[in-house]
Amino acid sequence: MAVPTGNSHLRNTSGGAFTEQNQGGTVLGNQTTNSIITKAMSLISNSVDWTIGALPRVLNNGLSHNQKSLSSGTFAYSEAGKYVIRTISDTISGVSKTNLLIPGSDVSSRRPIHKFRHDFGVKLLSKWRANEFSWTGRLDDGTKIPSRLNWLNSAGTAAEAPATLSSTNMYDIADGDSSDMAADSAAEPTRAIPGELVLKVDFVTTDISTSGNFFDYKPITG
Repeated sequence: MAVPTGNSHLRNTSGGAFTEQNQGGTVLGNQTTNSIITKAMSLISNSVDWTIGALPRVLNNGLSHNQKSLSSGTFAYSEAGKYVIRTISDTISGVSKTNLLIPGSDVSSRRPIHKFRHDFGVKLLSKWRANEFSWTGRLDDGTKIPSRLNWLNSAGTAAEAPATLSSTNMYDIADGDSSDMAADSAAEPTRAIPGELVLKVDFVTTDISTSGNFFDYKPITG
């Protein structure tokens, strides 16, 4: 900045005594002082230690929050040729990990594919096939049905609502039956079984519960 060497103005001091004034100042990087420039201030004197440096650092000071991808890995480190790429990377921060090889979803909130849980509704066709229906609103003995239901029990002696389908499950190839909800690792993947692959390779065994056409993906160990 420009600094005047002097002027003709007077400045008021204690008791009303006016004296000559000097307009001084400080120049950044100056090493020589005199009556005008009275302070020496080198460049290094003006430097301060910034909280966040130029290089990445593990830090949590309220302004920034950096942390390791893996606690056992190296911070901000990627080995040459081992870059973080989804479905490809088997190393993270210098540590062998398979987390990114087979990405999945949170099965508690969304599923990678739809899963058949069970049927809904009632077994109307079962009642029709068994002839458990009254066309006239009467029981088999001619007695008037005392309700709005026209469906009958197997003996035809009382009205009976059709059974629900909520307990009708798909055939489970693992259990070999449909007694409960089928386990579906494709719809509900886990780290132990992150997915399933169906490939026709067994042309001899026709029983799907024992055939060799169903394969599990390798577990995620990272």
